Amino acid sequence: MNLRKSLVTKYLFLIFTSLLMWPILPAIYYLPDILLKKGEIHEPQEMENMWEHATEQLKEANGDTINNTLGKIQNRYPKAELFWVDNTGKTHRIGKKINDIPEQWTPINLINYLERNKHQEIFTLTAPIGENGSQGFMVFQIPKSFTTLSISPVTRDLFLILIIFAAGVLIIAVSLLFFLNIRKRLIRLQMAMSDPVHNGIPDEVIVKNSDEIGQLEKAFNKMVTQLKISRAREKEEENIRKQWITNLSHDLRTPLTVIQQHVYTVQTNPSSPKAIKSIDIIIKKLKDVGQLLENLLTYTLLSAGKHPIKLENIDVIEVLHHSVVEWYPVLEKEGFQVEIDLPDYVLIWKVDPLWVRCIVDNLLQNVIRYAGSGQYIGIGVIERKGKICLLIEDKGEGIKNTTEAKGAGIGLSIVSLMTKEMDIDWEVSSSQKGTLHYLSQNLN
Repeated sequence: MNLRKSLVTKYLFLIFTSLLMWPILPAIYYLPDILLKKGEIHEPQEMENMWEHATEQLKEANGDTINNTLGKIQNRYPKAELFWVDNTGKTHRIGKKINDIPEQWTPINLINYLERNKHQEIFTLTAPIGENGSQGFMVFQIPKSFTTLSISPVTRDLFLILIIFAAGVLIIAVSLLFFLNIRKRLIRLQMAMSDPVHNGIPDEVIVKNSDEIGQLEKAFNKMVTQLKISRAREKEEENIRKQWITNLSHDLRTPLTVIQQHVYTVQTNPSSPKAIKSIDIIIKKLKDVGQLLENLLTYTLLSAGKHPIKLENIDVIEVLHHSVVEWYPVLEKEGFQVEIDLPDYVLIWKVDPLWVRCIVDNLLQNVIRYAGSGQYIGIGVIERKGKICLLIEDKGEGIKNTTEAKGAGIGLSIVSLMTKEMDIDWEVSSSQKGTLHYLSQNLN
């Protein structure tokens, strides 16, 4: 899962954003004004220190020295207004002309000036010149907008409070939407789980994100897919089981019917040559029934995974040769033309020898039962698709279904299960001209 798209990452981002909002918002709020007045914003304490230092320098100074000193201060603080009044009450302006001060000062003028400045947004500094003001006094004034006094505390700035409040509401709204979206997705997933539509299996959900819930939705879809596959497999196995039961019933009914007929013959005239022949037929059919029941037991054990298997390296050509020797009289008796082409070299497979014998027995038995019309069977070893394959061939009418799981009878189903368990590739090629069975194992 991508950590960047994780719900935990999104939630932590939301928390950090809300925590950083409180110091960042005031900074952003005041930043434009600070940038516009860059270099023009001054600290009151800095200016007071400067004014005290100038006062110390101007003790016993003459008029030119006072003008020069205040002129330097004017250059340093261009937005400030400076003037000084001598001991006769005459005003001396520094730099630009100040219109709202008198040319000649009286005690009344001074009182009015100080009273007026109280009600204006002007930062004012005054100081006596000389010992106890014997040379007059000087004045420094600058609008408070050019000092840090213009930066009001957050608690006093209503507009900034409204901005912070709006940001807080936005954070709460985003948080609410975040959790409502999670809740909506979980409810949708819950409804999908609790609302099965097809054979008790819910539909898949649409995955829009790759976060934790998205991964859960993918896992849910995977589970739904597996359920559908499992249900389809169950249905297929049920159909196969029904077909097997039908085939088994037919396979059992046919020999039992024959046995019943010949039992009647024996009962009617037990000492006749016909009765003796009927007994032979009865014995043969009982063997067929026994073989059929043995195959059914073998298939049941294989399906349950309880049939014993012992894998070892063996020469499968030798095993095939022994099986052919055992079946040769039966094949001749049934009228089959038998062609055997087995090489002298050794072909080693890692298999269970008993299982290989069982596979060959079932394939040969299948040829005898279903390919008798061709009266031919070929057994050999050929090279096919870069592999050495065992070949069993007949010239019957072919089998209708050539897939491994759906053989013509229970014998082919046993072959399918055994070959899969031993990692043997079993391929069937069937037509109206006959059937070919190829058995091979990947030796790599």
